[in-house]
Amino acid sequence: MRGERQVRLRLGTRAVSVPAGHGREVVEYAGVTVLRVEDGEPVEQAWVPVGTCPSYADDEALIAAWHAALVWSRSPTDA
Repeated sequence: MRGERQVRLRLGTRAVSVPAGHGREVVEYAGVTVLRVEDGEPVEQAWVPVGTCPSYADDEALIAAWHAALVWSRSPTDA
C-alpha cells in the first residue's frame, strides 16, 4: 500500500422500495456519492440526497461530506 488517497464525487439516483397501497412502490431520488478511494480501492462512501431544487441545507450537507473526505485524503495513512 502506498497510501494514495482520492476523493470522488458522483451524481446519480437511488431507488428505494416503500410500502404503498396494497403493495410496494419504488421511489427514485437524486443525490451525490462522496467516495473515498485509497490505492485505487473504494474504502468508504457517503450518500448525500439532493432534491430537484437543492436547498441551502442540501448544499451544506454536501459541503460537509466533501470537506470531511478532503480532510481524510490529506491525513497520514498507516502505510
